[in-house]
Amino acid sequence: MDYNLYNTVKVLKKLSGSGNTVYLSSGQLAKELNVSQQTASRFIIELTEQKYIERTLQNRKQKITLLEASLDLLYSELNDLNSILEMKQDFELKGEIQNGLGEGKYYISQKGYMDQFSSKLGIKPYPGTLNIKIYPEYENILRRIRSADGTHIDGFKDNERTFGAVKCFSGRIDGTNAWLIFPERSSYTDIVEIISEKFLRKDLNLNDHDRLTIRVTLDK
Repeated sequence: MDYNLYNTVKVLKKLSGSGNTVYLSSGQLAKELNVSQQTASRFIIELTEQKYIERTLQNRKQKITLLEASLDLLYSELNDLNSILEMKQDFELKGEIQNGLGEGKYYISQKGYMDQFSSKLGIKPYPGTLNIKIYPEYENILRRIRSADGTHIDGFKDNERTFGAVKCFSGRIDGTNAWLIFPERSSYTDIVEIISEKFLRKDLNLNDHDRLTIRVTLDK
């Protein structure tokens, strides 16, 4: 991304505070960026067209909402800086076990995925996923993990359909090795899917709505 647009995203996030929406005029944004009003307006238009923000006009001001792409961009930059500065990136995620729809078994069992799990992760996962709904207070940590590179698993096609690429992050649950998996092309969700060589529900005696802690370390 162009540096000026990236800097504009940073300023908008700063102005939005703990939320992701800010009300301001092009003139106000221009002062924050130290550019002309015309240039500030151009930055807003470009960010809107590239779907980093959503803009609506209200009276003489603009309501600007940062979209998922903006948040992913900022968290990705944060991860890069931590990696460059060789800062340890150990995290805890906490949430509750959710009853899945049974789709995890279908997807995980696909040969195109299983072969890559074996070669890239060194595991043959149990055919199914453990779904965890992450508590709101851990949302920032979840976004940081989602925005990191992880281990890339290529998408593929079979005779009937296309399966998308995913990325995986190594974690531990009660001392048991597990992997968090995220579709690479998806919007933010607070549901995390977990795979493991073990049948986690049985091995760890887990039930729906049990509270769970997942420990994740991002590679430098």
